[in-house]
Amino acid sequence: MTRLQRLILTDFRNYTRLVWEPSRSPIVLTGDNGSGKTNLLEGLSLLVPGRGLRGARNADLPLRAPDGTPASAGGWGVTAKFSDTNGSFEVATGMEAGRDGGARRFLLDGVALRGRGAIAEYLSAVWLTPQMDRLFGESTSGRRRFLDRLVVSMTPHHARELAACERATAQRNKMLGVGQVDDIWLAAIEDAMARHGVAVVAARRDLVAQLNRTGADPRGAFPSAELSLVCAIAQRLEEEPALAVEDWLRQQLRANRALDRARGLATLGANRTDFALHDRETARNAAEASTGQQKTLLIGIILAHARLMGAGGHVPPMLLLDEPLVHLDTRRREALLETLLDFSTPVLLTGTDREPFAPLENRAAFVHLEDGRLKEE
Repeated sequence: MTRLQRLILTDFRNYTRLVWEPSRSPIVLTGDNGSGKTNLLEGLSLLVPGRGLRGARNADLPLRAPDGTPASAGGWGVTAKFSDTNGSFEVATGMEAGRDGGARRFLLDGVALRGRGAIAEYLSAVWLTPQMDRLFGESTSGRRRFLDRLVVSMTPHHARELAACERATAQRNKMLGVGQVDDIWLAAIEDAMARHGVAVVAARRDLVAQLNRTGADPRGAFPSAELSLVCAIAQRLEEEPALAVEDWLRQQLRANRALDRARGLATLGANRTDFALHDRETARNAAEASTGQQKTLLIGIILAHARLMGAGGHVPPMLLLDEPLVHLDTRRREALLETLLDFSTPVLLTGTDREPFAPLENRAAFVHLEDGRLKEE
């Protein structure tokens, strides 16, 4: 059992200073639009590696003065205290005032961490936002970021491999774009793209296989989703060892230089991965499904991922669900709320009204937000 004992937000989004000690979990946050519900979830999401549930830049996070300028010279902070079977621990992140545009810091029990990946040994999180309802109608890059967030939650070093692959890809694009054809330098960059790219795709492929094995949720309210990677590298990994695929990718990158120069991007690599999703029972592809059907498939994936982490020796994640009941019918709303009671980690849900969360009466904490102030009901 992991419990959120205290949350402190300082000069963060619409919060000047918030100190909150939740009484229990799940926690239902209600309030008008703009009251700060999503901001509170975002603060918690920033305690784990990554850019949080909005993917925001550091410069967008500080409290703003009425004229739109950052308050406190751009400084902000999020601190949370948790407890589990091993005791309590405190995680903090933020930026010091006057360091706008710099890297944010992470602290564990007051001690600065050199690498944010160490946080993953103590805390993890998965989330659902209204923007994700459009996941299957958006760009490939949006789906790829979603998949990579799930991979990083289970395999923190995936973030390093991904960053290294993206740096190498950007360097190659720049060199080709300005007409540089130094064969030795390009070959070194392409070697990095191949090594890190194959590692990135292999991690994505492994997670997809695990999620597919996990299958439907135990209550059967959400469909069992079948994921499949749409990626030439993943296809090669089905038949060849990783080292052989790296060699193949190096050759392809060299052969594609003229094409990639003309198009201004790498036409082959980990940066081109996409994934498809369909309902196992009906075989309906998510891209062709209604908004409500897409939402049920997405929730099914997130619940499967949370169960997978809880059962696989990983740190069970917090569930941060922003407006999760939108687009769900009554049966699935009730099933989702009932399912969330099974999780022994902090679960936070938001909504404008209390009534849709009625099945959680007397079983969850209900908190109302108004102008950045909390009132537990």
